[in-house]
Amino acid sequence: MFDLFFTLINPLRRDFAGESEYSLLGMDREDFEARYTADYETWGRGRIRDPCRIMARTLRGLGFSQDRIGRAAEARMERIRRAIYGIEEKKLLLLGELREGGYKTALVSNADVMDIRYWQGSALSRAFDETIFSCETGLLKPDPRIFALAAEKLRVEAGACLYVGDGGHRELTGARAAGMFPVLTTEYITHTWPEKVGALRQDAARVIQTLDEIRGLIRVPQNPPVYGG
Repeated sequence: MFDLFFTLINPLRRDFAGESEYSLLGMDREDFEARYTADYETWGRGRIRDPCRIMARTLRGLGFSQDRIGRAAEARMERIRRAIYGIEEKKLLLLGELREGGYKTALVSNADVMDIRYWQGSALSRAFDETIFSCETGLLKPDPRIFALAAEKLRVEAGACLYVGDGGHRELTGARAAGMFPVLTTEYITHTWPEKVGALRQDAARVIQTLDEIRGLIRVPQNPPVYGG
């Protein structure tokens, strides 16, 4: 099982960013994201499903016009579309290799409606046996129930699952609480939030620097997966 943001894709990568909601609004990224995440439980659980309403609530009190709010929402969705559609080919090859090797795969992501606006039609949307988005289930990581739901949909025991993520939203502790084997990937966060890596390592059973290292944790057997180490 895989997380999406900062695990499979990096939506802050410079060549994906283009015009962002931050630049359009003339705001610092950290300041905007602090406002955006303050009410994230509301849209992360799908309780607000209109992009303009989400953006308006994020920017309330700042005096932006409705037109600019709408353009900011479109800019955010377009930035994330570029990241999803720009996934590295080697990551798609790895996901395909796992499935061909007999593994069931799932995506488990905290995501609001803007995050998944352009999901359908992407190569990633066809790369998993099951896809679990928080805005569609009403469950947010680190709630163990979202991981249990993914295992149930795959028809496997949680204890047979390896979960890989960047550790955001305390997802690794949630996966462990659900009975899974939590793996931290530092591929993107080492450059984006290096100060967080030390603490996140404490939540993981294993730490990898790139997703390719998953091959060193598992093998492709005739029977159910066996985890290395």
